[in-house]
Amino acid sequence: MNPLYYQMFNPQYANNEYLRQLQLHQYDSEQRQVIIKAVRAIHDYFDAFRNIAPEYQQMAFDACVAAVVEEMSKRN
Repeated sequence: MNPLYYQMFNPQYANNEYLRQLQLHQYDSEQRQVIIKAVRAIHDYFDAFRNIAPEYQQMAFDACVAAVVEEMSKRN
């Protein structure tokens, strides 16, 4: 039989190690996509912040810090 066949399946049972590797690869890919999304959100934040008039930037910063505190408190 083809050796690749035994990487995917064992005639007696499914190859659990291969299935675990597939799951880990999928999880890794999903997490990398979430990271990319978070980085884009940070860039969007700074793009938006640049459009705020200087006299309102402190107010915007305070509101953002409050939002961060609120989100962090949800995790605990």
